[in-house]
Amino acid sequence: MAATVVAILDRDNWDANTDIIVVADVSRRRLTWVPRDLWSPLIGDRINAAFAVGGGGLLLDALAQLGFTAQSAVCLRRGATEAALAGASVRVPIREPLDFWYPLTPTSRLEDGRRQVSFRPPDETLSGERLHQWIGARTMVDGQGTDFHRMRRQIVFLRALIAQDFDFRSVLKDPELARITGEDPLPLLARVGVNWRMQVHDWVDDAVIDGRMVLVPRKPKPWWRRQLRRLRDRLKGKRT
Repeated sequence: MAATVVAILDRDNWDANTDIIVVADVSRRRLTWVPRDLWSPLIGDRINAAFAVGGGGLLLDALAQLGFTAQSAVCLRRGATEAALAGASVRVPIREPLDFWYPLTPTSRLEDGRRQVSFRPPDETLSGERLHQWIGARTMVDGQGTDFHRMRRQIVFLRALIAQDFDFRSVLKDPELARITGEDPLPLLARVGVNWRMQVHDWVDDAVIDGRMVLVPRKPKPWWRRQLRRLRDRLKGKRT
């Protein structure tokens, strides 16, 4: 299996947590977004702290323990994405009206001040700060919205970038902005296509560990519960 990890830090320094973690599996032609709040038993913390604690090697080990095996990783500072998208203009489809609370600046805290940002169907051409609002906005005005919604918008955004042949290679080769662990990931990432399967790893449950709200892998239901549900579905079908 050939796979690599792409991680993007939420701040422009190497001590920051990883805000986005994506596993690119070339053999399966699949990209998987890993929730940043997924609990890692290896480091005793959320998976987004792994790089800050032990670099790309620890991130790879922590992900492997959770079932995401990869041979290499590239971690990008926030400045890498800002540089790469500085002149970009991307058109994304929008299915329904979206209204979010967003910090006064992209790197400030929501509790220190907020403003409303909105996206309207059927589509919108994003550029400048609007790109980062689409990628990063999490808290919806109506109180709904989770990190999973944010990751799914990132998938929409990435598909649009790939469709217009956007070139990421310049920032991936800059040692000031990107750190590579293991094999060179560029040959693998160059093969990612718009027709690849892109998914969010949402087979998780909420949990509280050491007083913190985190996510843990969802345990499969016992076989007898699955059989009982199938039997109930059959009986229900016969009645209707």
